[in-house]
Amino acid sequence: MIRAAASLLVLFALSFAVFAAEAESGSRERTFVRALERFDSAKTPEDYRQAAGMFESLLEGDYQNGAVYYNLGNAYMRAGDFGKAIAAYRKAKPFRPRDPYLDANLRQALMLAPGKLPEAPAPWWKPVFFWSGWMSFPEKFTAVLAGFCCGAVLAALGLLLRRKRLYWISGVAVMIAVILSADAALAYADVYHSRRAVVVHETIARKGIGKQWEPAFDQALKDGAEFTILERNGDWVLGHFEGIGDGWLPRESIAE
Repeated sequence: MIRAAASLLVLFALSFAVFAAEAESGSRERTFVRALERFDSAKTPEDYRQAAGMFESLLEGDYQNGAVYYNLGNAYMRAGDFGKAIAAYRKAKPFRPRDPYLDANLRQALMLAPGKLPEAPAPWWKPVFFWSGWMSFPEKFTAVLAGFCCGAVLAALGLLLRRKRLYWISGVAVMIAVILSADAALAYADVYHSRRAVVVHETIARKGIGKQWEPAFDQALKDGAEFTILERNGDWVLGHFEGIGDGWLPRESIAE
């Protein structure tokens, strides 16, 4: 009797979790459609910012989605907020690496941004994992899982059929999966712990934390200046700006 009751409770909890997940997914889809409709009917920069706000509401709770980021970038692009558009397009890229429209829109945003700086050199692992730019973030983890599963199946068949060649092929599959897993781990860090940021409105970088410090550079940084975050301290971040140096900025002036 007790076991039956416990089983019913577990079944009820699982059903509730599935229902909640489906409800949340349905709510996101409805909000996404409304945001697209708001974007299509927008006529002024403020209208496009309202559409952007609807897209941003979908990204709460660490939710990541390439289509949402892409359309968020489009909304900010139309609003003339080039820094925010660049940040959104950069976040969409790991999920849509082969999207020509995303590439074209990102290039346009970079060209129009008044604060454009020299591009930082590519990370060391980009040339090593040369396929990294071809596969999306989810595809990389799918490939890793497929590689390990293929290796396990081949090893089992080798044991069952007593074929040494299958052992070798299994080892190659596992080795490929290990290499892919290293790329996937770097992609995960880039998506969830990115140190890339961009200035979203004209601001003065400082030599220390606080507006009482002297400016770090001769001129103010403008909308669209990309940089790498070196350190975070409260409401301030220390950034490295390619070609000009390091400086502290208030977080309200950047998008990550």
